Amino acid sequence: MAKLKKSNLEIIFCPTCKGNGFVKVGTEFGEKVHQCWDCDSEGEYYVHKPTVIHADNGTDTVTVDVNKLH
Repeated sequence: MAKLKKSNLEIIFCPTCKGNGFVKVGTEFGEKVHQCWDCDSEGEYYVHKPTVIHADNGTDTVTVDVNKLH
């Protein structure tokens, strides 16, 4: 995995394997243990939280006129 800033990430447990990384699959011959296909056996997801952009940059959001001099 590439280097990501931890402050912009949220860790969510995998709902398929419930954070275990492995799934029991029932077949006609009994149960078999497989690696989780949704989280690649990590047990968790890393979800990127979007950054909030505030509209306080000197622009009028209704008419899109710039009020500040550059």
